[in-house]
Amino acid sequence: MIRETPRQTRRLRAAAFAAATLVATALGAGAAQATQVFSDNFNSENGGVAANPYTNFANWTVSAGVFTVVEGARCDGGSGGCIGLDGRGGGPVANEFNTTSSFSYGAGAVVTLSYAIAGSHADCDSCANDDEYEAGFLFGNIPTTVNNVTVDGQNDGSFNETTGIDLFGTGSPIPRTDPWTNHTISFTATDAGSVQIDLRSYSVDGIGPLLDNVSLDVTGGGVPEPASWALMILGFAAAGAALRQRRSAVAA
Repeated sequence: MIRETPRQTRRLRAAAFAAATLVATALGAGAAQATQVFSDNFNSENGGVAANPYTNFANWTVSAGVFTVVEGARCDGGSGGCIGLDGRGGGPVANEFNTTSSFSYGAGAVVTLSYAIAGSHADCDSCANDDEYEAGFLFGNIPTTVNNVTVDGQNDGSFNETTGIDLFGTGSPIPRTDPWTNHTISFTATDAGSVQIDLRSYSVDGIGPLLDNVSLDVTGGGVPEPASWALMILGFAAAGAALRQRRSAVAA
């Protein structure tokens, strides 16, 4: 029997350790890296032209009421486009729309909705001083349980979702003069599933709060990113090279 020399054994162990380290790094990177699966700043909505009322969105489906496409100084950052969550002639009903596409996540993933909202800043004596809105998710898998539900940094615990929709804010009032403010809603998924973003305004006077810069991020969920897969392949290649070196040394 031909035995490995102590030097060969040490080399093989070192290569195996390096491969295992690369794999662990890849898995960790895949679990920790946030992936932005959706974003919309509304800058190109309606070809960059203001419109009121408006329902023909590129990335959203209107389920109730009508909306407004706003351009220019009233939008976040003082330029580009944004959306008024109540359009002219919508009638005495809530205005609601959701992303046309749904977005998948894995078990253990952290799903984070971010958006900016402001008061209408409209010059209107007959308009309500405060408008109410809600933001949240339409869930594709029912029932589902989500943990660590966090709204603007405040942890609200777990939710067992049985209706397919969870809107957070419970009619949060937005004064007409409110400046642009960034908000986040996140949860940790118990099981794999999918969501659509959903927003609703209870304004019925034709001038509602303004919405801009909506995005959705998915972090983790146990699926390595492409770069992580590359690291794993390198790790396995290192182990394979060590084994080939060992066989060559034994044959010699």
